[in-house]
Amino acid sequence: MIAGQPPASPDDAGLLREGDAVLLIDRKQRVYMRTLRPGSRVSVRGRPILAEALIGRPDGSTLRTERGETFLVLRPTYAELIPHLPRRAQPIYPKDVGIVLLWGDIGPGMRVIEIGVGPGALTLGLLRALGTTGTLVSYERREEFAAAAQENVRRFHGPAPNWMVRVADAALGLVEIGVDRIVIDVPEPWTLLDSVATSLRAGGVLTCFLPTVLQVKQLVDSLTAHDGFAAVRTIETLLRHWDVSGRSIRPAHRMVAHTGFLVFARRLAPGVRAAELTPRRPYSSASTDDDIASTELEHDEGGDPRQDLGED
Repeated sequence: MIAGQPPASPDDAGLLREGDAVLLIDRKQRVYMRTLRPGSRVSVRGRPILAEALIGRPDGSTLRTERGETFLVLRPTYAELIPHLPRRAQPIYPKDVGIVLLWGDIGPGMRVIEIGVGPGALTLGLLRALGTTGTLVSYERREEFAAAAQENVRRFHGPAPNWMVRVADAALGLVEIGVDRIVIDVPEPWTLLDSVATSLRAGGVLTCFLPTVLQVKQLVDSLTAHDGFAAVRTIETLLRHWDVSGRSIRPAHRMVAHTGFLVFARRLAPGVRAAELTPRRPYSSASTDDDIASTELEHDEGGDPRQDLGED
């Protein structure tokens, strides 16, 4: 069974199958990801476990080794899979993928382009969000990265007939026209803006992942100067786990802090010039709901803002 996917039939619901990726979690909450291959041994800290001892067991079982150590056995969720994903390039981590999918407004039935696949971590998230009705085209210049992403999708997602990989330089142009969303994970996305503007439909969302503030500054300046884009937003997401045990409740010693910045922009309709837009203040993702209601809904002072949304 593919990680994070439903079982092939109700009869084997929840049962571990050959080829599954599984997590082995010990009493100290140390996590090891292994793949169940018939006839092979799963080794954890030098302690071999026959794969057949796990195949056919229910997901969420425990396994006791010959040395008396007990492991909890689980299929990984998407968020648990990504840190263990085989890779030759840095992945986009789940905390950022979630923002990409929600702020980038990616869902079933959409036509999406991904530029820069890395190990396929974001590709897996995009395919899950698009379902069977959407389509994804991934551009990647490096053949070895494209091949690694394809292998990870095959192993951890399964067949993806709605996904196409183009080993090509997106800066030379995008084949697809009128797509709904474009997601970029390359070092210099500002060099792609003309290609993106040609491919992305009016109102479509552009999402870019960048690790440094200097890249963010270059991109935002380029988007602002380009006549094809507006409503530019920049976000950084920080994630902190908490340890809760008995009467002890405290933040974890290690925190998933900076991994990168996300810059979003909307494609303007043909004939509209970005210079015509003169907002009273910067369009900020930090605006509160009240700020958005007062600046965007423009309801009368003292009136009911729900009227502007057509609500009763």
